Amino acid sequence: MGNQLNPLPVTLVLGFTGSGKTTLIEYLTHQQGIPVQVIQSGSQQMSNGCICCTGLKDLKHVIDHLLADRESGKIKCEQLFIEASDETDPIPVTRTIRQRFASDKLFLREVITVINAANYPPTDAQRYLITNQIFFADRIIVNHCDLATGEQLDQCHKQIRGVKWQPTSEAIRGVVDPKEVLGVSGVKASVSLTSSIQLI
Repeated sequence: MGNQLNPLPVTLVLGFTGSGKTTLIEYLTHQQGIPVQVIQSGSQQMSNGCICCTGLKDLKHVIDHLLADRESGKIKCEQLFIEASDETDPIPVTRTIRQRFASDKLFLREVITVINAANYPPTDAQRYLITNQIFFADRIIVNHCDLATGEQLDQCHKQIRGVKWQPTSEAIRGVVDPKEVLGVSGVKASVSLTSSIQLI
């Protein structure tokens, strides 16, 4: 049965606490109309530690089990979202996904970084990490635009463009055009199979 399955697309979602990662994933999940799995902070199934360091081993273990359950027919899954903790460095996570898993089983389709425009500018301690999260993203979601001032939005976009030019969408409470983000058509979602898995 495993040979009949298409490779599982993975979307890694980065961003600081309060940026709206969970809300964005929930919105996109309900727009896709396909069975979705979410590896997300909030449960007790993974040990403490950021997934870019001590949590990497647990992340690989969870994905291995998910792929095995998918191939056996125990679950249906056509899209995997990984919601990273706020301090996640994208480099080791993306490297692990690309190198650890066979491309006919799973592939990293997109890295999305969510930024809270209403909490701009970042602190000096946050600046290095948010720059990394911008640089390694395929798409930036500037969220909470309704709560941000015009100056904050300008500062946010200026920093993004100063790091790297890539597609950027503005959002209010995680609502974006799903065709811009994942190329889906906003159809009614089927029942999603969601796992909450500790990443932090």
